[in-house]
Amino acid sequence: MEQESKYNIYTDASFDDSTKLGTYAIVIMQENKTIKVISKKCRMKLENSLECEIFAIYQAINVILSCFLDKNKLQKFCIKTDCVMAREFFISKNNKNKVFTKNLELSVIMKKNYEKVSKKLSRNKCSFNIKWISRKINKVAHKYSYSTFQKLKVIDEKRELLLIDKKSFIEILLKLSKIQYKIIIYLINASNEEKMIIMTQKEIAEGLDMSLCEINKSFKEFINLSILEKIKNGKYALLI
Repeated sequence: MEQESKYNIYTDASFDDSTKLGTYAIVIMQENKTIKVISKKCRMKLENSLECEIFAIYQAINVILSCFLDKNKLQKFCIKTDCVMAREFFISKNNKNKVFTKNLELSVIMKKNYEKVSKKLSRNKCSFNIKWISRKINKVAHKYSYSTFQKLKVIDEKRELLLIDKKSFIEILLKLSKIQYKIIIYLINASNEEKMIIMTQKEIAEGLDMSLCEINKSFKEFINLSILEKIKNGKYALLI
């Protein structure tokens, strides 16, 4: 019998009401070992701490879909949050909390991705759920989220956050293939002042005269290296 792969994914967020700046952290554990940590600034405009907590769970769902889901394996995923209302946003059909009133499109996308991963893991012996835990149990995710949030206090006047320092980025560039290097340069030039890339992978492939498969493969690598973050299809954020 194939061995089960169990993943516990801890999420947390930090948010400042006056500046509307937020960060989130995702800590993925397997067999009590941390196998991946993601700690970033929220690139979407959020209105309060609850939206930030929900966004953290949403990003954890995206990580499952893009990096871990394998239809040929028996997998069990449990996302753990210390925010009850964030959990209710996804699992309750009659959620009464008014969130994302200024961004209904994002709200719809979040719930669709939740339903998508739930459906994919509804097959025999696989599972997916979101569980509430106490802040004390969630201290590791909180530490990473708050640490990144503290960095926001020393950002420059343009309110930008360098999530990868220049030295580390140069080291990453040296390890990339010529094709990946060409794609990165293209993305940097195509990004706007907010470091957002509003282009589909197909459009990027056409602009570089490359195959869509090559672009897709490189994008997955960039996301794993925390160079790029997918907001939704056709919208990406550069984290450099």
